[in-house]
Parts: sequence; structure tokens; C-alpha cells
Amino acid sequence: MKKSYFIILSFLIIALFMGINGTIITQTSNRILTDTTVTDYDGNIYHTVTIGTQVWLRENLKSLHYPDGTAITGVMSYNNSDSLANIYGRLYTWNAAMRNSTQQGVQGVCPVGFHVPTDSEWTVLGNFLGGNSLAGGKLKEADTVHWYSPNTGASNTTGFTALGGGEWESGAFQFIKMFGVFWSSTQTSSTQAIYRYLSYNNGTLSPYTWNKTLAYSVRCIKDTSHTIIIKNGQEGVIDSYELKQNYPNPFNPNTRITFSIAKNSFVTLKVYDMLGKEVATLVNGKLTPGIYEVPFSINQFPGNQLASGIYFYKMETKDFNKVMKMVLLK
Repeated sequence: MKKSYFIILSFLIIALFMGINGTIITQTSNRILTDTTVTDYDGNIYHTVTIGTQVWLRENLKSLHYPDGTAITGVMSYNNSDSLANIYGRLYTWNAAMRNSTQQGVQGVCPVGFHVPTDSEWTVLGNFLGGNSLAGGKLKEADTVHWYSPNTGASNTTGFTALGGGEWESGAFQFIKMFGVFWSSTQTSSTQAIYRYLSYNNGTLSPYTWNKTLAYSVRCIKDTSHTIIIKNGQEGVIDSYELKQNYPNPFNPNTRITFSIAKNSFVTLKVYDMLGKEVATLVNGKLTPGIYEVPFSINQFPGNQLASGIYFYKMETKDFNKVMKMVLLK
């Protein structure tokens, strides 16, 4: 009897730490690590980590081919070493990472369901981790195996496990284990784009703008989840833009915002306080027609610092603009 009770109790404990599909979940204050994996065209396997409302790959991209099998031009391994590529991922020029697109949030080299993060998405990550001055340390692998000493501030409390993959410039490989440099999909001109920079001697996540011809690491972020209406076995036509009331409302600490897109559109969805100050950017990129559901949580702000009260969320496209009200009750 005692043995049977122990088996049942053990099963219940395990079940508490598993998702509905059997995925074992480890949760900390900054992240949710799962055994969910993503595979690229070349068969490289990547794991995912949820940080705030974002889902990132936990490894730098290694692909030599785009998702449709087209060979990538402008990709290289540090010192042309496959063994280093297996550890640090590969380095990509901006045009290679973007597949020659200039559209923010484009899939580019990323696996299906993921895209090259926008500058705004990097900003959301930095803000969630307490600002750029603290975020770098929380993202870096916490040892001196893949970073030079002292690897200042490194704790990897996010599980992001950023490595010092270095860079390539004008035929020269440099700065491995010193710097980790990651492209965004946001350009500032026809020749320059924004990247994020991590260093072995500080704990900062720093944004910079530099030439697209350099080759840096790529870390992909998951697309915003969306659902296409199905009617009688056929995809229903989304023929209007709509922004719905968040649910639940009032909320604490989590709520979800649903909206629909009638055609390919560049969409922003932002949250503001009563004074009109921007609180969060939830969506900032091009979306295809469909119904989208985006989570919003006060847990994405260090110390749950959002006060109780009324907040506004605004959805904007070229053809649509709407503001809705939601209430936080703590």
C-alpha cells in the first residue's frame, strides 16, 4: 500500500512540472526552459527558452541553407573551423541573415516559425531584464570556457546562454571569446544596421549601428502566435482589422490581447500608461492575414513595478488604428 501511494505521489509531482504535451518545464524568475526543439534545413537542432513574453533559440544559428534549401551566400565559420561553428554557431553578413530583405522581422536565415529579431524586440528583452546595463550579464554563459576572464557580471539567469562568438570583417576573424555580437533586422541606412553587443569585461547589452558587410552571430526569436479561422475544412477569409478587449480584464498578473489582420501589414501593438508614456511594445513587425493572440504580463517588468490602474493598448497599421483600455488590479 505504501509503495503504491509513493508511485502515485511521484507521478503527480512529475505531472506538475510537465506541459500538456509531456514537455518537462523548469521555471525561474526570468525564464522557462523547455525541451522543445527546432531543426533547421541542415539538421542542426536548437532548444528554446521563454524570457518574459518572448521565445528565443538558446543557441546561435548554424545554418548553411535557408529553410527552402537555398545555399546562403555570406555565411562563414570562425577561422573557417566547423568545430568552432558547432560551438559558437556561424557568422552572417546582414544581407545574408536577412536573405537580402530590408523588412524588419523577416524570417531570413531563421527556421520556420522564427525570425531575425527587430531592434524593438531586443529592447523588450533588455527592459525585461532590468535595462541594458544589467541584461548582458543575465544573458551570458556563466563561466570562462567560451568567454575570456573575467566575464564580468555573467550569471545566465535567463538560460539564453550567449557565447563570445566574435566577428568577421574584411577577411579577418577576430574577438572570439571577447565579444558576442548579434544582428537585429532593423536597418538605419542602406549600408548600416543595428546589432546587440556583449563583452567579456562588462555586463551590458549594448546597441550599436555598423556596416552590414561585417559578419555577426544570429539568434532567432519565435514569431507571434496566430490562428487562421477554419470553416468547413477551408481557411476562412479574414476580411477586416479588429482589436478586441483583452481577457481577462481586469487582470493580474497576466492577460491576452487578440487582434485580426486582413492583409499583409506592418503592425505595432503598444501599451501606454494614463500619462501616455509607453510601457511595452508587444508587436512591431510585418504580419500575414490571420487572428493573433499576444500575452501581456506585469511579470515582464522587474519587481512587478507596474502600479494598479488603467492602461491603454494601441494597435496601428497603415489602414487601421485603434486604442482599447485595460485595468490592472494588484
